Amino acid sequence: MSSPLYIAFVWHMHQPSYRDMATGVCHMPWVRLHATKDYLDMLTRLEQFPSLHQTFNLVPSLLDQLEAYLPPHHRSDEFLDLSRKPAAELSEPEQRFLLRWFFLANPERMIYPHPRYHDLLAKRGAEFTDADRPDVRKRFLVQDYLDLQVWFNLAWIDPWLRRQRPALTALEAKGSRFTEEDKSVVLASHLELIAGVIPAYRAAAERGTIELSASPYFHPIMPLLCDGQAARAALPDVSLPNPVFRHPEDARWQLTEAFRRHAQAFGHPPRGLWPPEGGVSEPFVRLACEAGLRWIATDEEILWRTLKTPRSPAALYRPHRLQRPEGQVAIVFRDRELSDLLGFVYSRWEARRAAADFIGRLARIHQQAQASERPMLVTIILDGENAWESYPDDGHEFLTALYTSLAADDRFRCVTVSEFLERYPLDQTPALPELFSGSWIDANFATWIGHPEKNAAWERLAEARGALEPLPREDPAVQQAWRHLGAAEGSDWMWWFGDTHFSAQAEEFDRLFRTHLANGYRAADLPVPANLDRPIRRIDVAFSRSPTGLIRPVIDGRETSYYEWLYAGIIDLRQQFGAMQRAHQVVQRLHYGSDGAQGYLRLDVDRVRLRQLTDWRVVVRLGGADIEIGAHGDGVRAHVVVKSKTVPVSCALNRILELAVPLDLADCTAHQPAALAVALRQGGEELERYPTQGVWEVTALEAEPDAQAWSA
Repeated sequence: MSSPLYIAFVWHMHQPSYRDMATGVCHMPWVRLHATKDYLDMLTRLEQFPSLHQTFNLVPSLLDQLEAYLPPHHRSDEFLDLSRKPAAELSEPEQRFLLRWFFLANPERMIYPHPRYHDLLAKRGAEFTDADRPDVRKRFLVQDYLDLQVWFNLAWIDPWLRRQRPALTALEAKGSRFTEEDKSVVLASHLELIAGVIPAYRAAAERGTIELSASPYFHPIMPLLCDGQAARAALPDVSLPNPVFRHPEDARWQLTEAFRRHAQAFGHPPRGLWPPEGGVSEPFVRLACEAGLRWIATDEEILWRTLKTPRSPAALYRPHRLQRPEGQVAIVFRDRELSDLLGFVYSRWEARRAAADFIGRLARIHQQAQASERPMLVTIILDGENAWESYPDDGHEFLTALYTSLAADDRFRCVTVSEFLERYPLDQTPALPELFSGSWIDANFATWIGHPEKNAAWERLAEARGALEPLPREDPAVQQAWRHLGAAEGSDWMWWFGDTHFSAQAEEFDRLFRTHLANGYRAADLPVPANLDRPIRRIDVAFSRSPTGLIRPVIDGRETSYYEWLYAGIIDLRQQFGAMQRAHQVVQRLHYGSDGAQGYLRLDVDRVRLRQLTDWRVVVRLGGADIEIGAHGDGVRAHVVVKSKTVPVSCALNRILELAVPLDLADCTAHQPAALAVALRQGGEELERYPTQGVWEVTALEAEPDAQAWSA
């Protein structure tokens, strides 16, 4: 009988400190909504598969926020307060709040499947600004607001959990004309589900079916706390804040406090740790050894940068040993491709087909494992919250199919990381050399430092810390001030600053970061600097640039001259619009423009990864046409499918992918907006899509009598 392939799933559960710790006020609902949609169902789904042991990483600041909703605290959030308020009593500003924010859900998976919720969105309009408010107000009645209150909160309860509760099933079937009593049933279910989260994880850990790992308390980027210069390991020329933040004692506090909080919630400190964003460095490794951790984890790219070798399954699929003067700790490295398939790709596939594809990939690794001298461990680590919003039925059908296959297949054995280390100790394993400093995003720290906005945030953090430094630590007020500072050290604030990630609530993230800092000053009875009253997001962040003039590029797959795409519009597809970021991305940037008769598209692609795909196609939706581009011999061939006709068009791939399409063939005119979307497919499955939902609207506009451009 062949030896099994061991598989360690690590689901990372994390939300930043949304609550103002001085006032208790919380302006964002995400802890509550992910508790009703993700935290409990991710665990309870496993109950019918007791052989599939998994690891769940729970951030201590998340535990605090879950408990804040429960007795004796009974905290709320602004969204919950306005959900509880009778619809007939909503003020005009409160109605405007509902219209703006109560459609914050994945439209395709959480709004469109429910006719009444979809109708309410159509009644409001896909976009909503204060200028739209007078017209919308004429259309929305009290019953509309009440139905919106119910549907926003009902849709955020996991569909599988809804089906376990007859009262919620009945409300979903009812669909509309809800009563205030109906709404109370939904909101009471929210609190019941929140109350069940921590006890359920504690019970599963006690049964031995899961391992609970942790992260430093407020989810800070530990290497950047220890020394901001760590960013230069991967990016030597990166611009750093002045002064550079360098406080390993803060990193130690975040770690020590995390252990204390974890033990308080679950009875013992964690044995394993997910460093926030997979951020590692040598100073952090020494802290981990000093703390007595059994294991830590990060991304596979850190391994290849450390070993300075190409990708090797034999090196990836096993724990490694880090031996330092402070002690020893094991480290495992996540398989990027497998993790990203779960996080970004399979949500667009038919569930059983996606599960079968994943099992097939594991089977190929299992074949490699038979020739290995030591057992192989495949480590799969990803966000356990946000990915499922893009899946039908919140991923239930896919995960059920995947878990059923894994449980029935003797080739695979799902274990926790600690279980594998107990079976196969690392004492005789050669130790890794000095660990490369980086994160799970491109093996660097550019997501959190280097951009002027991010650096400005670090400088305000350093200024606040400097103000607290001379104060006596034994003073309880000063201790509370340091806690506010610890919350401001979290990774999420820098994530949303700059031009790489976008959120409808970006201004709120900015305000919250400054609130945590201001609270630190106030707690210590220090004056709050005036710069904390001003937003940090002062730079105009945009993911696209509109065309500035006519273009007439040569379609040869090369940037023939600096000028041929100079006046084109650009959409940077690498920029992310949420709390998750994929590691590998083939299609990276889209350029577009026109000469008045022809529309031109350029795609910047990762040619190495594109060549690794078989039977690939790029499909561009432009106006009323679908343009299909695929490999043909040593080059590419493209054709337009429009009105049941197939027409060849000019296309070339070399360093870049270039395409020319007659505007009339795509049914585009100078004055009407046209849809634009791009998808990468392999076989019959979609691997990447931009935008994730819907389309961009581009229009050929006559900017000057002799010039014409498109704007997005």
